[in-house]
Amino acid sequence: MPRGADGIVQALKEAGVSTIFGIPSIHNIGLYESLRHAPSIRHIGCRHEAGATHMADGYARASGGLGVIVSSTGPGAGFTVSALQEAWGSCSPVLMITTNIDASKIGKGLGVLHELEEQTSLFRTITKEVCIPRADDDLYTLAKHAIALAQTGRPGPVCLEVPTDLMAGEAPAAAPIPRDSAPASPSLPPRLDEAVAILRNARQPLILAGTDASRANIAGDIQALAEALCAPVITNTPGKGVVPEDHALAFGNAARKLVVKEIVPGCDAAVAIGSRLREVDAKRRGLVLPEQLIHIDWDERWISRNYPAAVPLVGDIAAITRALRDQLEGEPYAGPRQERTAAWRQAAAAEFARLSRERPELQSLQAIRAVLPRDSALVIDNTQLGYWAEYFYPSYQTNGIIGAKGSGLLGFSFPAAIGVKLARPDTPVVGLIGDGGFLYTAQELATCVRHDVGFPLVVVNDNAFGVIDYLQRTAYQEAYQAQLTNPDFLAFSAAFGVPATRVHSPTELQSALDRTLASGEMHLIEYQMTIQEPPFGKY
Repeated sequence: MPRGADGIVQALKEAGVSTIFGIPSIHNIGLYESLRHAPSIRHIGCRHEAGATHMADGYARASGGLGVIVSSTGPGAGFTVSALQEAWGSCSPVLMITTNIDASKIGKGLGVLHELEEQTSLFRTITKEVCIPRADDDLYTLAKHAIALAQTGRPGPVCLEVPTDLMAGEAPAAAPIPRDSAPASPSLPPRLDEAVAILRNARQPLILAGTDASRANIAGDIQALAEALCAPVITNTPGKGVVPEDHALAFGNAARKLVVKEIVPGCDAAVAIGSRLREVDAKRRGLVLPEQLIHIDWDERWISRNYPAAVPLVGDIAAITRALRDQLEGEPYAGPRQERTAAWRQAAAAEFARLSRERPELQSLQAIRAVLPRDSALVIDNTQLGYWAEYFYPSYQTNGIIGAKGSGLLGFSFPAAIGVKLARPDTPVVGLIGDGGFLYTAQELATCVRHDVGFPLVVVNDNAFGVIDYLQRTAYQEAYQAQLTNPDFLAFSAAFGVPATRVHSPTELQSALDRTLASGEMHLIEYQMTIQEPPFGKY
């Protein structure tokens, strides 16, 4: 007789899931017994639930598919919250499969092991849905629903919370699932022609591509639309590379001073594609978008919240973007826009050349870029050199740079890079993290060793929470509690059997990266470097 957990595993197999991340526990061993009999699914045993969730998140972003994390009841489920918040903010399709105490005991306050009152409430605001089966529910059908929901519309995490007894118990007879009919073509919003007219008649239009543009596989449509309009393309950090950043119309991060002070004020119309236009992405940096704003998004939740939309286009963002391309691509613009965008491009190139001579941060990023091919991934944490990378590291493809910008937490980049490498084993990957953030998830070195995952991890060590030190000194003239006491990172890495190198300059960094990438092995590079300020506002 099949057990409830068998239905979940069957749904994962039918969805093409080949890798999941998690930790076995007393409450989820029923699921692990089913996984033991599913050799087509590789389980990556992790050392902390937050790290496992970041791995699933990185895997989802790099693969374009589903990332799956398995946790336990109570404390194990709770450890995933911060990482799920990041996946939620970054629109990453992650399925969290967690357990709860036996269904008959939920809400009775009996003091059951790992019991957490209202466990479900932990996930309601950071997932698209919490799917909660009870007795006689078919876990296979519910798992199919959760898998589909994570990946449809605006992607995002979904939680499947299964009571322990339903996971391990016999499965009820499953109701037949109707065959999917051919999907209907998505309908286009009624004001599409109005948006086309605005873009045709504008003196200088602008394109802003956001997080969902990088999830929706529409890079080619955005580039073609930009070329037809001769429109500069700016992005948030997750959108970097949607148009390769050596393209004549790519101007990088929307928070850059050149963008905020010169490019956007020179435009009289803008189309935001797959961006929620959150305050954190650009508004707090002073970005003021034109009144003729066309906002393309999956739903109305973020429309006009921070920037009033003259023409909201709500629906399938891929279909809407493609329709704009189809109507505008055949009549490529010729005129003053070319001269204007060429002048901005020249200004951007001159600024980059000047800062490359002056700033060791850019020299360090150039060292990384020189070693990584175009088809590669740099996975960054919220650390000083990571902030400089958001502004100045050239990304040439979607997910060429991956960061924790959904929630702004620490410790993301190392486990996320593990997920990226497992999703794309033939793609060169480099992780970049600060000394503070590294010790949030450093134990996942054991995961790399056990599962033979190898890439260079650059730990920038200044023995401080560097950006906090900067902010304290800027606001209050003195830093407080921002200094850190660190282990010997080389000895720490060696304790896991992972070789390590210490470097002190961009030249040494490039040499170490060149060697370690060629080896294909896990390697920690401690980069001893003090960065006095982030690029915010100044650059």
